[in-house]
Amino acid sequence: MVSVGKYRSSGRTVIMLAPAAAAFQEMREAAQREGIKIIPISGYRGLSIQKFLFDMGVKEYGSPERAARWYAPPGYSEHHTGLALDVGEHAHPECDIQPCFEKTHAYNWLAKNAQRFGFELSFPRNGDRVSFEPWHWRFVGDAESLKVFRTP
Repeated sequence: MVSVGKYRSSGRTVIMLAPAAAAFQEMREAAQREGIKIIPISGYRGLSIQKFLFDMGVKEYGSPERAARWYAPPGYSEHHTGLALDVGEHAHPECDIQPCFEKTHAYNWLAKNAQRFGFELSFPRNGDRVSFEPWHWRFVGDAESLKVFRTP
């Protein structure tokens, strides 16, 4: 695992697998050149952290089924892979892991450019598994990598 930075002033280091981290750094630098500062919020998470988050969701939403619309149960989170990343825009901390992230320059830039760096939005609007998460992106690699995964 490799650090991709700290989450704001929390001191918490965000980590990902090396290939995903390198692609994220490249993507973040490209956005920065266009005046957009993308920040990492959360990367790799182990089972104990995911269990803690899911349990919080159950308390908040009243049942595991309803919580699972927002929080993956332990063992089912893309964050376990080290390839997923929650991001924010430096100028808009109020939109960190919030639906309003969709209205930021960072989201608009990612929607147009993330694929060039091997990232895709994990949970698009009108998805059938979980709620729309404009902040949650996963590294899927480049076009050559995708051929390996999608070849029968």
